[in-house]
This record gives sequence, C-alpha cells and structure tokens, in this order.
Amino acid sequence: MRHDLSIAGPAFRLRPVVDADADFILALRGNPALNRFLHSTSARLSDQLDWLARYYERSGDYYFVVERLATSAPEGVISIYDIDPQALSGEWGRWLLRPGSLAAVESAWLIYRCAFEQLSLQEAYCRTVADNSQVVSFHDSCGITRRHRLAGHFDFDGRQVDAVEHRLDALAWREVAPRLEKLAGMAARRLHHG
Repeated sequence: MRHDLSIAGPAFRLRPVVDADADFILALRGNPALNRFLHSTSARLSDQLDWLARYYERSGDYYFVVERLATSAPEGVISIYDIDPQALSGEWGRWLLRPGSLAAVESAWLIYRCAFEQLSLQEAYCRTVADNSQVVSFHDSCGITRRHRLAGHFDFDGRQVDAVEHRLDALAWREVAPRLEKLAGMAARRLHHG
C-alpha cells in the first residue's frame, strides 16, 4: 500500500518502495545467488510495475527499500504484510539484500521496530524456506525462541516445500531488541571503517 513510513538506524534506513525502484527489484529477484528460495517472477519491467500497482492498492502491506544512509544507495528490499488488525499481527518477508551487503542485521532490527513501534503490532512472524539454512540460522541467532516447521507451506511451481516460522511478540521484542541494536551498531562500524 502507499505509505509514508520510514525508519533509520546507524547505517541504513527503510523507506517506501516507489515505481522508480522496479529495475532494482528486478535485478535482485533475477540474481541466481538470491532467487533460489523465491517464487518465480517475470523479468519484464512492465510486469514488476503492474505488481507494484496492485501492491499500492492492498491494505496492511508495507514494502520498503533498504538503503544506505550515507549514499541513499539501495541495498535491498523488505516488507511487513498480511497485517491482521484484530490480532495485531503481521508477517515480515520479501527480504532480499544485494550480495555482500552488511544490512542484514540492521534491516531486520528496523523491520521489527516498524512492526512494534510504528504499527503497534503485538506479534510479528516470518516464514523461511526450510532448506534456506543461512536465513533460518540468522533468525535463530537473533534470539527468537518461538519457531516451528510448517510442512508443505510454500508452493514453488507445483512443488511443495516446508517452511520454518519464527514468531516474536511485543514482550519478547523488549528482550531481543537490545541484542539486535548492538549487532546493528557493530555492523555499522564495520561499514564506516571498512
């Protein structure tokens, strides 16, 4: 949906996706190093723009570009979507970062801050293809203890694959937030000095 939410950390910020980001999104989604665990998508710019047009009309869907504060260069994309206004919960995902980016920890910290501090959600969750061990391990390392396996959750062109779901509620966020903030600060210092 069209929104004006933005949130910044020490080295990166999340800002709303706009049509001008379509080429960047296509480059990310078309990168073989990144798209192994994604649903297939069209490589045509017009199809990406059509998807964005439909996205702008959906409520409860906040899509962001992750960009470097110092240069405004895009590093990736991330979203929080499928927000349930009664349960005050939402899923975060569509998370892709360019290869070599140091924005992983900070972008995760920022999307959780957006969920709990800006959208006032009580719970945020993410679902990762179970075979994507690197991302599953990242979520585990954040200190999120509520996780379970969802059998056959994703359908990739007729092939059912399992997912690992990580859930974090607002109370547990208070414990996880300082850890992610510290890790984000460490990564930002590496970026500034490296």
